[in-house]
Amino acid sequence: MQTVIGRIVNDAKVSEVKDGRKVVNFTVAQNSRFKVKGSNEVKQVTNYFNCAYWMGTGIAAHLKKGMLVEAAGRIGVNAWQNASGEPKASLTLHVQHIQLHGKAKTTDATVISEPAAETVNEDLPF
Repeated sequence: MQTVIGRIVNDAKVSEVKDGRKVVNFTVAQNSRFKVKGSNEVKQVTNYFNCAYWMGTGIAAHLKKGMLVEAAGRIGVNAWQNASGEPKASLTLHVQHIQLHGKAKTTDATVISEPAAETVNEDLPF
């Protein structure tokens, strides 16, 4: 089992296959940084993983663009030729476990208010 930690590229989408089963599809971008040998130049490589989660669709509402997510499962590779004959490939993660890490990054200045604090009983023995 492989674990991928990265940010979700777009909001998750639920799709239905021919036999009626539903799948949650989303893409995770994982950044890697490294120094080029013999220099101080830092390179960044981004890998994109097309994720498929078959164990329930309820999670889709929580998988929003920009959210940091940890997804574990089996990695597969899809290879094909595009219309002009060029070879193409993509990485697919067949997700068995998802863990959300915080909220999605937002670019707008929206302030989310927290619910009012509950009344605290001052008669507690501790």
